[in-house]
Amino acid sequence: MNERLKFLGRLEEKRLEAEQMKLRMEGLRDSVRDILDPFEPVEHVKADAAAALTVELAAVQIRLREALAEMTAIRKALSR
Repeated sequence: MNERLKFLGRLEEKRLEAEQMKLRMEGLRDSVRDILDPFEPVEHVKADAAAALTVELAAVQIRLREALAEMTAIRKALSR
């Protein structure tokens, strides 16, 4: 297999991964917002659930940034 095709395949793979991570982040963000209902009395806030979702959201964001950086590197290699 030619190197360019290999890079293009890897780029598409990363693009799909990034899209999945973005969708996951949107779902997590919406879940956190739902849990942190501003009209709920503070003593009823499910802080532990919000914290767990927020930690997961941060982890997905780190993986997304890594994927985006890898995509940039692949594009740079393809432009040579």
